[in-house]
Amino acid sequence: MDAKTVTLAGGSGFIGRAIARRLLASGEIRLRVLTRNPEAARARLDIPGVEFVRADIGQPASLKDALQGADTIVDAIQFDGYPVENPRRGLTFERIDYAGTVALIDAAKQAGVQQFIYISGAAADENSTHPGFRAKGRAERAIRESGLAYTIFRPSLVYGPEDKVVNGLARAIRFAPVFGVPGTGRQKIQPVLVDDLAACVMLAVSGRGRNGTYEIGGPELMTFDEMMRIIMDASGHRRPLFHIPEAVMRTIGGLLEKLPRPILSRDAVTFVTADNACDIKPLLDEFGINLTPARIGMAYLAKK
Repeated sequence: MDAKTVTLAGGSGFIGRAIARRLLASGEIRLRVLTRNPEAARARLDIPGVEFVRADIGQPASLKDALQGADTIVDAIQFDGYPVENPRRGLTFERIDYAGTVALIDAAKQAGVQQFIYISGAAADENSTHPGFRAKGRAERAIRESGLAYTIFRPSLVYGPEDKVVNGLARAIRFAPVFGVPGTGRQKIQPVLVDDLAACVMLAVSGRGRNGTYEIGGPELMTFDEMMRIIMDASGHRRPLFHIPEAVMRTIGGLLEKLPRPILSRDAVTFVTADNACDIKPLLDEFGINLTPARIGMAYLAKK
């Protein structure tokens, strides 16, 4: 049987790199990565067997030829600085998560691609007031109504040795005498190891989960405070925690979002203080995967 050709959008990002490695490890996939900058992407994803093709979701005309001959498209795109939007640079949920997905759908249909796999988010909801949750919810609807075979994954917080969030938290704990937790610290979260998400994507490419939407998180539901204690235990750095009221964070975010390259925004505060719980039973029933407990998955922090 001929190998499948899978085109991966967002392949040089944290989640995309893990997916790329898993697909290539199967020995059954020809992998093509869509990127605005093939040279930079090749440097970040330095593994043999990857074809890098110049394409940009902001330029839909570049996508059709890039998808020609592919069996499957995996959309794992996130914009630089996610989840802090930068409208001046066109880095918004509406433009990247929604309009970019629609552009990929249209190009996939023109190129004869049969399957669309989308990395969404646990709180995706087209009726949400949050632009990120709303954009992902609208993107999901566009996929479901596209006529393509699809699988949608809705991950909670995704972590791993190359992620920015958990590694950033561990780094802050290491150097700070105390640590400020956003909001009450009671927001629900279900951190999932990136390798588990990548394994599910590989199974979806092989036909599992066809025309389904699956929430994916780790096996334990926890609060943000509980996750911080796991990070502290794994990294070996214990610090007192205090809580920064959401209203205070939103005030700060409102000021910082005016910068040319904002590091925080009011919407980003909503993002990090929202619940990200998952109902993982449908995923377990369909994919039969053993999800990694956070204390095992975050053991790499001991080496940081």
